[in-house]
Amino acid sequence: MEDNLVIYYSYNLNWNLPKTIQNEAKAFLCQINNEQLPLIFQKYSKECWENAVDVVISIGYPNNKVALPSLYELFKDLNWPGASKALDYLKGLERHVNSIYIENACAKAVEENDTEWLYFLYEVSVQLHINKDDFKDSKLYHGMKNAYEEA
Repeated sequence: MEDNLVIYYSYNLNWNLPKTIQNEAKAFLCQINNEQLPLIFQKYSKECWENAVDVVISIGYPNNKVALPSLYELFKDLNWPGASKALDYLKGLERHVNSIYIENACAKAVEENDTEWLYFLYEVSVQLHINKDDFKDSKLYHGMKNAYEEA
């Protein structure tokens, strides 16, 4: 399937569009190649993200694992559309799976010097019962925790 078509349908996830268009887009996007899943999270289309999370949830783990980093990007602000739905979904995954993705998100947040994202990642880690022992690099965990404590 062409990426342009996937991107077109990802914009049709916009919650301001009629429900029929949103549902059509969800149905279409549930059929795409798993490798294309990250394309459904368009950077500047917050009004599409909650429906994009629905698509990722519908596909299910492990088929959706290429899109899990996108769910963790929603935690740059837990108030963003789809963030709470993503967190509820991730609570159903095994801790060792989540710990990999949260550690990767922490590394990216550190690289981007995004202390707000680290703050929210710490909140998420608490809710997912992830602690420093779940991290391969404990410095990342401590950096995340420090961002939380210093806020």
